[in-house]
Amino acid sequence: MAKVWELLDQAYYFIGKSYYADAQNILDQVLSTDPQNVEAWDAYISICTTQSDLEDLRNHIDNVWQTQVRDQDYLQAKQRFVLQRLDQKIHNL
Repeated sequence: MAKVWELLDQAYYFIGKSYYADAQNILDQVLSTDPQNVEAWDAYISICTTQSDLEDLRNHIDNVWQTQVRDQDYLQAKQRFVLQRLDQKIHNL
């Protein structure tokens, strides 16, 4: 498997080309191995173009955090950061 930074580079390439489904597949790979990767979550937020997309992503974030995250105190701070970024984007739509 490619390294996380290589996968993120590929995801950003696809985002730049507006191939959002391809980027999402790669970001899902990154997040399956590193659910606390803030850069991957931020890239995921960037491919959401509607409020509905962002609400679906919020549910996805909650699901990942509940099923894959272990060290709650430390990671809840990261979750709050990711959710704040998501809320900012919703507010800016």
